[in-house]
Amino acid sequence: MNKYESELTEAITKMATELPPDVYSALKRASEDETGEVANKQLKTIVKSIEISYKEKLPICQDTGLVSAYITGEYVKDHLLIKEGIEKAVSKLTENGTLRPTIVSPIKREPVIGNVGIGEPEVYLDFEGESSIKLMMRGAGSENYSTLKMLLPSTSPHEINKIILEQTLEAGGRICPPSIVSVAIGGSPASAILSSRKALFSKVGERSGIDEVAEWELKLQRALNSLNVGPMGLGGIHTVLDVKIRLLDTHIAMLPLAITFSCWALRRIQIKRVGSVDEIMW
Repeated sequence: MNKYESELTEAITKMATELPPDVYSALKRASEDETGEVANKQLKTIVKSIEISYKEKLPICQDTGLVSAYITGEYVKDHLLIKEGIEKAVSKLTENGTLRPTIVSPIKREPVIGNVGIGEPEVYLDFEGESSIKLMMRGAGSENYSTLKMLLPSTSPHEINKIILEQTLEAGGRICPPSIVSVAIGGSPASAILSSRKALFSKVGERSGIDEVAEWELKLQRALNSLNVGPMGLGGIHTVLDVKIRLLDTHIAMLPLAITFSCWALRRIQIKRVGSVDEIMW
């Protein structure tokens, strides 16, 4: 048996059926603070659903989405074994019903058996940083409105904010808010998208280490929450739970802007090596 298969199966099962404590706490606080009657009921229903999923070991959302993995540090040397372990775990969990069959071929839309096909699950390697296997599960609702825009180098922060606000308004309730909005500015088109996705691994409420960026995150969060999109698009003061902003050095003649939305069900987990033992943690 692949030495990583068992712990990856356990981690993906936990990711599909339990919400990270920081995300659950943010939703719980929102359900207590929300002033809109319909929005408040919706948030309380979401919280109750999360608790039932945890108790009954049922998927948090019927769209168990795409699984992606980010392998870093000393785990990179085992990346082929880990990739194989992820594929076996996803296939097994799809067969037993923990994961929904969601993967199809792009043109003919034919089902891909076991959710394992060309390019899926996604696996990314990074030789730097702490040693971990970070896993994320993303459904189509939030993915359909995540976007990349190539801006003029002269685009101002005010104009960038406007783009993000407009994209959030366009998405409305289709991304299952309250969402976590993750933004990367700069880099290349590919690195901006990847950076905006990886930022979702930071805890809800965890601010950028750069003071001016941290202030920007908070101001943008307040602006997004003033849109009155609200939980599931029903209006209210909680359109987003958090905003992440990452800045990357870029080419003099371009300015990529990647916007990645997460629905309220931000499903992520990681495996880290503690001493000689691999541990599953949030």
